[in-house]
Amino acid sequence: MRASMSETTKERIVKNNRTFREANERIRQRAEEYRAPLERIPFLCECPQANCVQIVRLTMSEYAAVRANPRHFFTAPGHEAAEGGVAKVVNHEVAFTIVEKNREALEG
Repeated sequence: MRASMSETTKERIVKNNRTFREANERIRQRAEEYRAPLERIPFLCECPQANCVQIVRLTMSEYAAVRANPRHFFTAPGHEAAEGGVAKVVNHEVAFTIVEKNREALEG
């Protein structure tokens, strides 16, 4: 573990990663189940900020592309700064940013 990241911070990041990914998977499943007529589906920002409630709108193909790599997460624009040393930006889109989490941020 990096010396600059406290155990509490690491635990919060790991918990947020799991919580938001699971919630967004349920949103994706419902959108597919009901054949949502929306071009962009509202998902929850996957940044590590404990109080973030930002909505990120992705197409189903954008969502699938992010999920193709288990270390990739999406955040609202600007929220990638909250990742600190646990992730690096791999792509900036207009509506969202894709970050790649290091292994430490994924293990619980």
